[in-house]
Amino acid sequence: MAGRKEIEEVLNWCRKKRAEAKVTPIIEPNPFKEKFFWLSSKIEIAIDIPLENARSNMLIYDSTIDALLININNNWLRVEPDDIFEV
Repeated sequence: MAGRKEIEEVLNWCRKKRAEAKVTPIIEPNPFKEKFFWLSSKIEIAIDIPLENARSNMLIYDSTIDALLININNNWLRVEPDDIFEV
């Protein structure tokens, strides 16, 4: 789905936005939707929003686990690099 560098770039952006805002939750337009194909359908990036308030067209950054979450078939799954299973 996503490369390690792509995920890290999005994580760094989210960390920076969270530090700048000092208030959560934050909902921002997705600046990566044209850059990374796996984010093309995600209109917004939500930072520290409760999952019960999130919409399926959002990418979620959860700072407590420092991870990105994406909705697939009504399940919130952690975004993992596509090389996770390579030996």
